[in-house]
Amino acid sequence: MNTIKNGAFLLALLLTFAISSFAQAQVNRAKGIVYLDANENGLHDPNEKGIEGVKVSNGVDVVKTNASGQYEIELPPESILFISKPAPYRVPLNDVQLPQFYYCHYPRGTPAVATWKWPVIEPTGPLPATIDFALLEGAVPDEFKAMGFADPQTSTDEELDMLRKDIIDALFGNPYEAKFGLVAGDVVNDNLALYERHNKLMSQIGIPMWNVPGNHDLNPESPNNEYATQTFRSVFGPDYYSFDYGQVHFLALNNVSFKGKGKGYEGHIDAQQMKWIENDLKDVSSDKLIMIITHIPLLTYANNRTFPRTINTANFDQLLSILGRFQYVYAIAGHDTSNSWKVEINHTHGWHGYPFIAHTLAETRGSGWGAGPRDERGVRPATMADGNPNGYYVFYFEGHTVKPQFIPAGGDPKDRLSIVLDPPLFHPDSLSHTHPLGLDRGVQVDSMFVVVNFFDGGERDQVTISLDGKAAVPMQYIERTDPAYVRQYNKYKGTDDAFPSPHVSSHIWQFPLPRLTPGLHVAMVSVVDEFGFKDDEVLTFEVIEE
Repeated sequence: MNTIKNGAFLLALLLTFAISSFAQAQVNRAKGIVYLDANENGLHDPNEKGIEGVKVSNGVDVVKTNASGQYEIELPPESILFISKPAPYRVPLNDVQLPQFYYCHYPRGTPAVATWKWPVIEPTGPLPATIDFALLEGAVPDEFKAMGFADPQTSTDEELDMLRKDIIDALFGNPYEAKFGLVAGDVVNDNLALYERHNKLMSQIGIPMWNVPGNHDLNPESPNNEYATQTFRSVFGPDYYSFDYGQVHFLALNNVSFKGKGKGYEGHIDAQQMKWIENDLKDVSSDKLIMIITHIPLLTYANNRTFPRTINTANFDQLLSILGRFQYVYAIAGHDTSNSWKVEINHTHGWHGYPFIAHTLAETRGSGWGAGPRDERGVRPATMADGNPNGYYVFYFEGHTVKPQFIPAGGDPKDRLSIVLDPPLFHPDSLSHTHPLGLDRGVQVDSMFVVVNFFDGGERDQVTISLDGKAAVPMQYIERTDPAYVRQYNKYKGTDDAFPSPHVSSHIWQFPLPRLTPGLHVAMVSVVDEFGFKDDEVLTFEVIEE
């Protein structure tokens, strides 16, 4: 009898456990509909139809909506549910132009695994019965433009003032008619309280801003990588995601792997995210352009051509394996405050598809908002240590191709050249003159070069020089420091207006000057980058007798 009772008790216990587990499983399954919000009121009205084939993800798994726009997917606590915007649609935006394509499921909020310095995710409560996502009409043609920003990275309100004056004022009202902007991490510089004002200022450009986190966007008190982007997520949503415009699939990734409080970080894509990338790309046509946005470069040769380097993404080879079937790829990143660099990824890196570019962008904050003397606006030049000015990009998308155009802060898209003589002409009265060498008039010295810094250029660009009306000849590409930057560095070294130490540049060309006769000379430089963008500029100088 006791055996029967014990058996019944065990059976009841198992049934209770099974029912509890089933209920828990039900609680952890999100469901809802992705619909066309025809009147854009943010509500799913009865006459608004669901959209078929939209990808919905929990950060690992990816499912698609059915013919009615409905989906169902497992959603554990402390995760973010998000959709991948299809090409024919727009996503709703909040009041500071941030895309609203996700739902945070943190029933109890960010756990107290650390003493959080900045606000983290507030409790969201139980999983709602349905989580619906709105899409808006907004088909984009196969030819369109987007803005690109690497590392705005402000530390203070005054540095945000400089960002506003130097960048946002020139882009107010979207003069390039871009469809959206991409921000490649380090949105701010460790001061996460600036997110609110930063987003308000950036919204004045008038376009949606898609952001990924950088190492200066982390919660440094986090004990591990899992909770390192809690403040970022509370403001921007998932720290990796995808979306489509035209013939382009944008893959926004978080490759800043935090090792824990006081232990630093490395460039690495974690296993969960890598699995999501694989799932996300399964149904993407192989002839689409895959545009990758990370903070840390996938690969850069800055200062060192040894492969791999610590500044790179450690498991880049694993990502390449997933990307193997795609014909067209382009990758952008920031992080390196000293160099802009374009590396052609090919068979030497284990890539056997069509070569693509891993582009470390010139930074919006250059070498830092505190570098160099203030101009009449109170803004510092922030020139990068490779001589590249700070600035931003316009990306021209044409079908499955992309052409990036760097624009120096100040807004002139054609102002991409610096031309100097190295060494400078020697003036006999140099000791008695305050600025004798900046006027390019003096005695020619031995081994003198015309040196060109073609901003954000690279070894595949074409740079020619015509001296005194003679036929143009190619200039020599060389990886070296920029003499114009070196002079500025030396001038302000040891002052409050100091620049960082010079670094080798990937966009320098030089031409050895023959022995010239006294008089006026004209050097006309013409450049064409690998994407077809051109510039022509002139340097005049006067040689005098010694």
